[in-house]
Amino acid sequence: MGERGQITIPKNIRDKEGLKPKDKVVVAIEDNRIILKKALSKKEKERMIKEYYTKYEWLEEKVAKEWEHVSKEADAMLDDY
Repeated sequence: MGERGQITIPKNIRDKEGLKPKDKVVVAIEDNRIILKKALSKKEKERMIKEYYTKYEWLEEKVAKEWEHVSKEADAMLDDY
């Protein structure tokens, strides 16, 4: 590590992980280890968000219907008091 805290990632690791100059990376600590990961691009983040919402759209609808049902039951219980 250099005086300014900079490190050099070995070429074989850069090649294996597809890291190129100007790529953004995320540095984290997990289980007392320093983890270095390539940051997701904006396109990758958008794709993952779309995929998530497409996959779980049905769940949101189910929760909304259940909440409506519970809310009606609660209102009915309050009317009895």
